[in-house]
Amino acid sequence: MLRKAGRAMTKENTAERVVRFLVKHAQCSDCDCPYHAEDVHVLAHRQERVWDLAAVCHNCYTMSLIRAVVRGQIALRELTLAEERHFEKLPPIDVDDVLDLSAFLTDFDGDFRGLFGKESEES
Repeated sequence: MLRKAGRAMTKENTAERVVRFLVKHAQCSDCDCPYHAEDVHVLAHRQERVWDLAAVCHNCYTMSLIRAVVRGQIALRELTLAEERHFEKLPPIDVDDVLDLSAFLTDFDGDFRGLFGKESEES
């Protein structure tokens, strides 16, 4: 298991991200057709930075061998660094917090506008 930005991350997760990036940004060199995720296969990788892939075009069946070098980060976080620092300073959630939230949700009617002080808009 890998650690990135304080969170556990599996090799499969990184592979999915590399394939997703390739599908979004690459296309067949023969017919310019975009790849689908199922067209791309991971052959090998080294230290989560160098990936050897094979892509088979679903349109013309041309196979391409691709070496992807991951530089920097591939959108691994949902929070900004400032948000992470903010939440790191807060105390951890404890049992009382969970019980309080459970009690709140028991009676919550789903009206987020009312909850946050905005009147419901008439439909």
